[in-house]
Amino acid sequence: MNFSKTKQRVERIRITNPKKGIYFTAIALLFVMLSSNAQSAPEPPLPPETPKTTTSKSYSVSIENDDDEATNSSVSISQSDDAYKFRASYHKSKNEGVKKLLLEKLGKKGLKVSGSTYTWSDNSGGDDVFECKLTNGRLRMYLDLDYASDTFSNKIKILGQDLKYFISGSSKEKEDAKKLARAQRELERAQRDLERAKRDLERSKEN
Repeated sequence: MNFSKTKQRVERIRITNPKKGIYFTAIALLFVMLSSNAQSAPEPPLPPETPKTTTSKSYSVSIENDDDEATNSSVSISQSDDAYKFRASYHKSKNEGVKKLLLEKLGKKGLKVSGSTYTWSDNSGGDDVFECKLTNGRLRMYLDLDYASDTFSNKIKILGQDLKYFISGSSKEKEDAKKLARAQRELERAQRDLERAKRDLERSKEN
């Protein structure tokens, strides 16, 4: 009897121990996996690429043609982030005055003369930084703002304003007076529209 009990107990132990070993092994593997996952932080998602954008601010100034067809003139000035452009066409009678103003402001550095065509240019480092071309009744200027110095850029912009006033036969004072008169007319028109709207509102209330 004692031997039989012992044998049954031993067999029971042999059967039970492998089950416990597998159980504990599975728990250990699960613990290792959870620990490794907890220690390695998940990689954050990459932020979306920001689309590349370029900003460009530009404006243009135009001078209406003179009343006298014999002295017809027009001026256009445009500027963006990287370039300044000046274009003008005028009666040939103004050409000497334009040429004199250019020589005073630009001098003779970089100047090439071919007949009645005067061309100022600056090709620093192989790049076309500046070019000014004068012919009878036409003027073109181009300035690369990325390469030109601030001092030279301001100089050309001021020159453009001086040329605009001379070609158009105007001045800063005259243009300011025109702007003021235009603003006054717009204000008066707005006041009339307001009075008309008030009258219409009163009529609608009466009806």
